[in-house]
Amino acid sequence: MLRFRLYPFVIICDITQAFLQLVLHPKDSNLTRFLWYKINITEDGSYVMMKIRKTYRFQRLPFRLTNSPFLLSASIRELAIKYMSNFPTAAPLIDASMFMDDFVAGTQDENSIIRLYYELTVLMKQIYLPLSKWATNAKQLQHIWKAKDQEIKTETQIFGIDWNTANQDFRLI
Repeated sequence: MLRFRLYPFVIICDITQAFLQLVLHPKDSNLTRFLWYKINITEDGSYVMMKIRKTYRFQRLPFRLTNSPFLLSASIRELAIKYMSNFPTAAPLIDASMFMDDFVAGTQDENSIIRLYYELTVLMKQIYLPLSKWATNAKQLQHIWKAKDQEIKTETQIFGIDWNTANQDFRLI
């Protein structure tokens, strides 16, 4: 939060359904195996568990696994390292400015924030991580979004704190 306020121009976004975007290797899906029992309802309204069961495996990273946040962070960090030379503005900021699935960063001028937006969007597409819930206080970037019919948020949240992008106000929830 403090790094975010060091810069006059900031941008925030969120990875859409971040954990579900990561595909598990087929041999690792055995580690996410679970049983599903068939349940029937009797005439009196009670439930009876049948002996019929099925084994299922997750093919994508489940949300509440203990190691899911680590796997997401490691995947994003590996992406940044791999494409550091291709995306010199966005890649270094991923490690310092990403918390779970939220990206919060700033720059000194509006041209840099626009470059960051485009680089970050293309970089995250390399592993099919769609970004959403964009917000910024940079007027030039807001004009670009308006031309693309993208929603422009003036009221949003950063780590649970309300932020008004128009007048730079913060309000605790």
